[in-house]
Amino acid sequence: MGGFGYSYNTIKDKVRFHRARAHHHDERARFHEDRAVEWERILSQIQQLQRIEQRKSVPKKTELPQPVRTKSSENRNDFAREVLRTHAKEGVLPGEVRRLANQQGFPAPSNYPYKLFTLLVKQGKAKKDTVGRYYPTVTE
Repeated sequence: MGGFGYSYNTIKDKVRFHRARAHHHDERARFHEDRAVEWERILSQIQQLQRIEQRKSVPKKTELPQPVRTKSSENRNDFAREVLRTHAKEGVLPGEVRRLANQQGFPAPSNYPYKLFTLLVKQGKAKKDTVGRYYPTVTE
């Protein structure tokens, strides 16, 4: 008998028992880790499919013919109105106006066409469709 009230064999049995439990828990942990990895793989596949579907649903950029800077378009707002008139049939997106203005040398912060078109809509001179394209409502 040991000095702690347990026999040598009892202590060896407890060591064996706890090692067996530890081994059991290691196996369970590996099982659950494998399941977590499998679910992460499935989630990754779903996210990849979502990205593919999103790319399909985004309308293709149409290349607009670039209006030439004229005397009537001396500032960027006049230029944007001219772009709007030029593309009255197919409409124009604010980002396209900003890109064209930059190409023509007008300083065009990112919010500039949005602010102008919002003002034109309030004045009744433009309308916006569900896609975000703007169309003139009156011809000047």
